[in-house]
Amino acid sequence: MECERGIKMFIITKWTKNITDDGIDKITDKKLNGLTHKFRLLDDDGIVYAYGYSDSCDDDKAFDPLDYCEYLYGVTEIQYKNSTTGLYETL
Repeated sequence: MECERGIKMFIITKWTKNITDDGIDKITDKKLNGLTHKFRLLDDDGIVYAYGYSDSCDDDKAFDPLDYCEYLYGVTEIQYKNSTTGLYETL
């Protein structure tokens, strides 16, 4: 799934809704150039629904994956992986 507004902004690489999530990022779709920020989408119970890559993690575009998937899949939180600590942090 790609969001396209002139350029590709994000891509979902792994859906975990119907499978057991092992917590490891496994790319199941082609990673696009320029999408360097890893993210994951969670529901209000803290269950991870998807992993992906975005071109931004620090402005309004960083919420595009959440905005796109929120009503389709019931996700309520987006977390980006901190490149220094390796941990996901809520945006």
